[in-house]
Amino acid sequence: MRYFWGVVKDSLEPLALKVTVNGRLPAVARVSGELDLATGPVLTAALADVQDGDVVLDCSDLSFIDATGLRAFQIAQQACRARGAKLVLVDPSPALERLLKMVGLDTAFPVQQEEEAS
Repeated sequence: MRYFWGVVKDSLEPLALKVTVNGRLPAVARVSGELDLATGPVLTAALADVQDGDVVLDCSDLSFIDATGLRAFQIAQQACRARGAKLVLVDPSPALERLLKMVGLDTAFPVQQEEEAS
């Protein structure tokens, strides 16, 4: 399992995002904290390491997401499609569900509840 954290350039403050990716297929990434302009690149970098198979994003602990964070999901989805795989969101937090509905992308990503993903 790999852990990814980031630090804002010229700052000693840790980013408010934690991403863990297991080493199995499908790759399961647990995303917790805030996904925004400062932390989106952390998620993008973590998922760029996944070269094979589907990607499952556990979003149950995602406390905040903005359009930049949503873009990180779109980049991951494009990478998955390019290799014939899919990106699945599991247990999207209320913040994520709200943003997806607001921007009309609530049907753009396959969504599962944790019970379905097991």
